Amino acid sequence: MEILLGIILFLVIIYYAFKIFLRYGLPWILARFMRNQQEKFNQQYQYNTQKEGDVRLKNNKSEKKKDDSDFGEYVDYEDVDEK
Repeated sequence: MEILLGIILFLVIIYYAFKIFLRYGLPWILARFMRNQQEKFNQQYQYNTQKEGDVRLKNNKSEKKKDDSDFGEYVDYEDVDEK
């Protein structure tokens, strides 16, 4: 009989703990998850903070011009229809 009352008491405690978790814990976890996802989205798609009218120029002086002198010459050709 004592074992049966212990099992019933245990089930009642688990039931109320689950109700409290659903009422307070789950919304807190979901709010935290949504906040983290929002921060990730904002970091990923962060817009440039440049003022309107600002111009940035990229100057790559390290690029060298290609030397095509020994490459060969261009030959013009026509397509021939073979019937």
